[in-house]
Amino acid sequence: MMRKTLLAASAAIFALAGVTPASAEDTVAVIVKATTSEYWQWVFKGAEEAGRQLGVKVDKLGTPKDDAAGQIAVLENAAGSKPAAIVISPTIFEALGDPIAAVTAAGIPVIVIDSGAKTDQYASFLTTNNEAGGKAAAEAMAACVKERTGKAAGKVGYLTAMAGHESLDSRDRGFVEGLKAYPDITLVGNRVANNEEAEGMTLTADMLTKDPDLVGVFADNAQMGTGAGASVAEQKLGAKFCLVAFDSDAGELEHLKDGSIYALIVQDPYMMGYAGVWYGYAAAHGVRLPKAVDTGVGTVTKATMNDPALAGLLDVSKRKLGPFLAN
Repeated sequence: MMRKTLLAASAAIFALAGVTPASAEDTVAVIVKATTSEYWQWVFKGAEEAGRQLGVKVDKLGTPKDDAAGQIAVLENAAGSKPAAIVISPTIFEALGDPIAAVTAAGIPVIVIDSGAKTDQYASFLTTNNEAGGKAAAEAMAACVKERTGKAAGKVGYLTAMAGHESLDSRDRGFVEGLKAYPDITLVGNRVANNEEAEGMTLTADMLTKDPDLVGVFADNAQMGTGAGASVAEQKLGAKFCLVAFDSDAGELEHLKDGSIYALIVQDPYMMGYAGVWYGYAAAHGVRLPKAVDTGVGTVTKATMNDPALAGLLDVSKRKLGPFLAN
């Protein structure tokens, strides 16, 4: 429903503005955080479909892994080629603020997606409400603990993929705040990784060693979710443990199927790429856009993962889109 509302409103904006068809020279640059990540490949898939529908070229750019300095260089190079617009997911909140503002000042519309930057000099910001997602993770954690132990009580911890990321900070903050509704669940620790699955696996094992009576862990992105899931599976904790993770890459889905992960908090990266290109093209043609757009968040468990309504969120190959119509 959130995606359909977003796209219906966007379609109205385009119709009222009378946006003209694309010319052969129109290019929208899409810059992601980590080109090797499945999540960002989904963003590219959405961007490609929007480009096909609009008849614009989409340049898929980014660094292989999270690298603020590298991303700034990519942004500056992309701006130098004078695209119609730039869509970017900032790697580090502080570091990308001034570079994004500079591109906007140069007359190139910037659409920010997924994570924020320390500036308001952009055309629109399309993102998950990450704090709400963190609270949804806390609710899923409490439900799991109650289901598996008989009451919503016990020790839990959480894994942060990387420090200084606006989206991750918001998820973690939402999770911590959300747990306050369950006074018998005690937060006993946080581990910060380097966005590596292997490190997520090791840190989960460390938390379990330190607190063998730990009942649950929240992992705040796909790498941490897959790594933590591998640790839970290796120790055969299964139905005795509650792992809740953000995102829905292939590794996480396998752990959801085998019971190592209880719930996934899912975003819509495909829609961020898809709507990002549409919005970028619109901004380049003078359309005034909403400053902030919530692209939606939801909770998926093993019991609901085969729901047809969720198919396109869990497997991009099953996504069906017409111009600004999602299902």
